Amino acid sequence: GRGRFSFFSNEMNAVAQERLALEAALREALKHEQLTLHYQPQINMKTGHIYGVEALARWYHHEFGEVSPARFIPLAEECGLIGELGHWALREACRQLGSWRKRGINVPMISVNLSPTNFHNLNLPQMVMNALQENALSPQDLTLEITEDVLLDTNPSTLKTLLQIHENGSRLAMDDFGSGYSSLNYLRKLPVSELKLDKSFVEDIEHDETCRALSYAALCIGESLQLTVIAEGVEKTAQHYILKEQGYHAAQGYLFSKPLPPSVFEQWLAEHKSEAFL
Repeated sequence: GRGRFSFFSNEMNAVAQERLALEAALREALKHEQLTLHYQPQINMKTGHIYGVEALARWYHHEFGEVSPARFIPLAEECGLIGELGHWALREACRQLGSWRKRGINVPMISVNLSPTNFHNLNLPQMVMNALQENALSPQDLTLEITEDVLLDTNPSTLKTLLQIHENGSRLAMDDFGSGYSSLNYLRKLPVSELKLDKSFVEDIEHDETCRALSYAALCIGESLQLTVIAEGVEKTAQHYILKEQGYHAAQGYLFSKPLPPSVFEQWLAEHKSEAFL
């Protein structure tokens, strides 16, 4: 147009080209099931033994290398692949838990992260039941983790889908609790069974009285609603001790283990079978 200048930027063009290439690679990876799940143990604070595992998506690409979930999950949201990604993660996590059960490996339950967009699909409750039945699992074996973004989701299908999954017997967990829009009124209405304290509160819990007060307040909120409360991002023994003293039900973090591929997780589990994290 007239009366303006336009400048070409090699950097912006390179970023756009890389994004297109990454999107095409992600579509290919989902089509050929080239993503994997890693599993991070959650520890029961009272017994010191395993409470469950969280399944976390990982992607290694021959050209891009190890692609961070912080990069490919938002990309999946933007290009309309998040539904397919969530469904794959659900099926794969249930398949893995079913395989462990058949081989006598005791993993109490598994949790899977889903995007708020996944809950727009009214077929999701049936997808969940199908994945469980195909692997001889019960609804109580599965927890679906949702973020606080679901509180702002105005799609009419979301609450209906959440309620149906809850009625079918699977658990719902509020992930990263306290990091965003935490409306207690909405929390009261949602059929969640677990709260997961955001790791930002755990990082400074040793030295920051405010963090300790807030972590305890989150625990009290959860217990008053009869919810299980789990602390994320536990990396130090002192953090573990404080959270245990406060009364947290379970915890996960690098103090216990980083997310592991299935075979490595099995080794970890065998090594810690008789050991308690107390």
